[in-house]
Amino acid sequence: MSEKKYLIILVLKILETNTDREHPITQVRLAEQIADVYPCDRKTVGRNIAFLQKVGYPIVKTTKGFYMAGKQFTVEEVDFIMRVVREATGKPPEETERLLQRLERLLCKIYRE
Repeated sequence: MSEKKYLIILVLKILETNTDREHPITQVRLAEQIADVYPCDRKTVGRNIAFLQKVGYPIVKTTKGFYMAGKQFTVEEVDFIMRVVREATGKPPEETERLLQRLERLLCKIYRE
């Protein structure tokens, strides 16, 4: 995969999984997170965000950073779903744990804190 494509995917993934209206992220912070995996700077992040916005991703800029709009669930809804699954009966504990792990991978990282 080319460097540009890889960086765009990393920016998109972080915005999708780590941000919402209450948890925006700055270009500097995004660059720091990406730099853990691949060399990156703030300007590169800015160009990637601009490209993603141009092709239609609902990325919103605020005074505190950027976030991906249009999340399917609110924080409260995610908490409810995870709590219901944890408290449900009828499945062996190991199966419930596997289900929770799969749900965690689907849901936003900030919701798991």
